[in-house]
Amino acid sequence: MQIENAHDRQLETLRVYGRLVGERDEWGGGLVLCCGEGCAASGTPTAVSIAGGTTLVLDGDAAVKSAMRRGELDFVVNSLDEALRALKNEVRLRRPLSVGLIADVDAVLREMVERGVLPDRLMIGANQNAQAIAQNESIRALQSAGMRLRSMVNADGERSDTGIADKRFKEVYLPVANAVELRGLDEKVLEILPPEDLIRRRWMQRVAKYLREARSGGRWVWLTEEERQRICG
Repeated sequence: MQIENAHDRQLETLRVYGRLVGERDEWGGGLVLCCGEGCAASGTPTAVSIAGGTTLVLDGDAAVKSAMRRGELDFVVNSLDEALRALKNEVRLRRPLSVGLIADVDAVLREMVERGVLPDRLMIGANQNAQAIAQNESIRALQSAGMRLRSMVNADGERSDTGIADKRFKEVYLPVANAVELRGLDEKVLEILPPEDLIRRRWMQRVAKYLREARSGGRWVWLTEEERQRICG
């Protein structure tokens, strides 16, 4: 599924972020493999960076380059060796990084198995048949070694849930007129979020840094009804 505009892209990034932090609060030192048609534009690279992790993106040439132009990838390379050189240090230092790799996907996956590269999580693009990916011999080998797999869609072809356990939170869109108002809104939301709520605070603090299109127009955020009323008056 192609995400058509900044409004939808921010929302989908929030949802992917929710799936990630629903599994573990902190992704620093973690490596996510984003594989298959549509994964570069799925919000995954940005969501992983916001969560503190690193991402290796395997998608088509045009999709990877488009994501790079939007600022959703930090680097684009042409070999697994180049990608691993860029990712290895950031994984060790527990710093975010997203790398797009333009190469034959099957060949890259085989090389990953041969070199013992084991991502923590595989996220499959929404346009990709999850079952077909799961049957890939190299993917099965990586899963056997401990990599977990998750598709952007469920078995019925619908978007999977956000992964957030606290059902009090609702997805809320807070519109603003310009970038100045958006910065003020972000500050206001951070003021009311509990200091110990690192997951939602991390989203508010990092989304504009890692998602260029989230620097104007409005903010998607998880809020309780009480919090929404305090912000919206």
